[in-house]
Amino acid sequence: MTTTAEAPKPSEEWNTFLSQVKAIEKKDSNMTSDQQIERLHKPGAKYLNLNPFYVLQVDPDATEDELKKQYRRLSILLHPDKNPNNRDQATGAFEVVSRANKLLQEKETSDKFKLILTDAENRVLKMVNLNVTLKIHCF
Repeated sequence: MTTTAEAPKPSEEWNTFLSQVKAIEKKDSNMTSDQQIERLHKPGAKYLNLNPFYVLQVDPDATEDELKKQYRRLSILLHPDKNPNNRDQATGAFEVVSRANKLLQEKETSDKFKLILTDAENRVLKMVNLNVTLKIHCF
């Protein structure tokens, strides 16, 4: 497994951004079944749905118990039998949630996703910090 370099220190701007994302995630966790189906089928969702933590709306540091509870909640909410007026899209959303859960049940796969997310976050932090540094030097 590859290791990443030490993470740069998050800036105030980054912390503000993360708190805004967490607020959106909290709001999204209270969605109705139709809203959840729409979330998993919206434009760009094909790529967002590659991240099982996004699909299940859990933090990468969530416990196994939290993952199980959230999977159960979403699978009941999105089950095609519970959405007879939107069965085709509900089936697709249900399959996406089931696939995400299956991926996170395998420790090795879950660890790989966590590593990818950590690496991506570190890269974004470096870019944000570099951008701030460039702005400071330009003035």
